Formats: sequence, structure tokens, C-alpha cells
Amino acid sequence: MTLRARACAAADRDVVEAFLAQGGSADAWLRHGVVVGGLAGFFGAFEERRPVALVLLRGGALSAARNSTPEGIRALTPVLRSRDPWYSIVGPEAPCSLLAAELAGRRPPRVDRLQVLMSVEDASQLGPDEPRLRSAVPADVDALAPLVARYRFEDGLSGESEDPAGWVRAHLRERVAQGCVYLYEEEGEPVFTGAFNFRGPAGSGLGGIFTAAHARGRGIAARCTARLCRLGLAEGPVVNLHVDERNAPARRCYRRAGLHDDGLFRLTFR
Repeated sequence: MTLRARACAAADRDVVEAFLAQGGSADAWLRHGVVVGGLAGFFGAFEERRPVALVLLRGGALSAARNSTPEGIRALTPVLRSRDPWYSIVGPEAPCSLLAAELAGRRPPRVDRLQVLMSVEDASQLGPDEPRLRSAVPADVDALAPLVARYRFEDGLSGESEDPAGWVRAHLRERVAQGCVYLYEEEGEPVFTGAFNFRGPAGSGLGGIFTAAHARGRGIAARCTARLCRLGLAEGPVVNLHVDERNAPARRCYRRAGLHDDGLFRLTFR
């Protein structure tokens, strides 16, 4: 049967939600997208009314649903090429790797790697948490910016020369104002930071988790991550994060916090 690739319409909401419900933790971000923005930015490849692939494009960020078929992703490629330029593809490995290959430009991507998706659905599975973890406020931005800049460098997202007084501080100020960023301090100094990339009744996703080098090895990240997971599970059915598959210490830390492996993600930045 011929596939029809098109922007999703309001009348598609029931079949879109049913398709995303089958994707488990991997599609929490897309389900959150439906909750907060409806079907704006969603594109689907359909057999009559039945989707075989779904992609979300908002603000230059692309993600594909876990159960999207290769045929559906290829059918969607011309439609996506005609839309706004993209800067990132993040999501389930099989469809998002194909999407990145189909949309590849002449220059190699700045970041292109596999991540391990880790998730938790049951708060009783979480380890001990850190009650002193708190939400960051605007007055914390100056102290947090160097820590966030160091995270970006160690995670391979930027060069060591990135100026925390520039883009990092502006981005951090915006995220703090949204209530997304958390920190843990020792003697008045932030030594841990983590954030919600999204959070709500469809689930939550964590990112930007980082401990200062001199504070590592004492379980701070595991306790703080467990605390963030508890906050997320108070609002929705699942909390997830994704981490470079080569980062064994971080993966051990997240397992101690109570998360489990849940598949692979593709992370591609232009």
C-alpha cells in the first residue's frame, strides 16, 4: 500500500497517541510534545489513517517515534527537507539513525554518537536521594555557569574555549527562569547540577547531569539523580535520560540511582 507522508492534523490525534503509547519510555518526549503543543510540528507517514512513522520537528529539533518503520522514515524525508532547517536529531536509535542518514548534509555533524537510554517507572526502585538538592534561582546563574560549561566540554558538546559568560550564561538564565535547573552545594559552592529537559503528565526527561571533579566518588550524583527522578515521578509515569554509551562511570551511577537500561538513542548535532 502506498504511504502518504504529511503534516499531522487535529483529526489524527487518537491514532498518533495510540502509536506513541506503544513506544514506552523512548517516546515520552513525543507524548509530552502532544500534551504541551498538540500536533503542531508532527509529521506522519500513513497507510490510510494508520501511522507507520511519526516525527516531531519543533524549534529545529527532530525526533522520531520508536516504532517508526524504515519505509515510513524514507517517505517522510522529502517532507522534512522542505521544512525549517534542523540542528539536532535525538531519539530512538533505529529510526533516528536512518533519519540522520537521510537528511545528512555535505559537512559531517558536530556530534554524532549512540546513547544508552535509561529509565525508571517505579519510585520504589530508586536509591537514597539528596534532600538538599534545590531548584536554581536567578542569583545562582553566575556560580553555575562555569560548571555547566565544564559539563558541555566533558560531554563533547563544545570546545574547552567556550565562554561561560556568553551563550552558556544566557541559555542557563533562560532555563533557570523556566524552573528546569537544579543544584547541590557544599560550603556555598555548586558541585552538582542537573535539569529537566521536559517534565509533565506524559513523563519527564533529565539532562545536563554533572558533578564537579573534586566532588566525585562520594555518591552525590546518584543521590541527586534519584531525587530528580522522584520529582518527575510525582508528575508522570516515567523518568528517563540518555548517556554516552562509552561513559561507564555515569551508567553505573544512574543504575545506583535506580534507573535501568531501556534501549539506544541516537544523538546528532549539526
